[in-house]
Amino acid sequence: MRNQSCTAASDGSWTFKGTLVNDTGVAKTYTVAVAVTIGAAVQGHALITETVQPGKSADVSAKDFAHTTGQAGSCEPVVSAEDAE
Repeated sequence: MRNQSCTAASDGSWTFKGTLVNDTGVAKTYTVAVAVTIGAAVQGHALITETVQPGKSADVSAKDFAHTTGQAGSCEPVVSAEDAE
């Protein structure tokens, strides 16, 4: 994943953006899990699944998937990939 960002607006709504890049020779299905936490408490989450052809890229995003008080919180995306069927 490249160019990833996870930001909170002043009203506490979170948006995630990133670009999946498939630099392999086969199509891959990527799953992006992104969650906003404050301490151990999950404030919201999103799951994005996207198939990317060999040598291509795809922009992915999740808008307003979590809400916090102001910009408090931590956001960490996790990406997994498997060969597309």
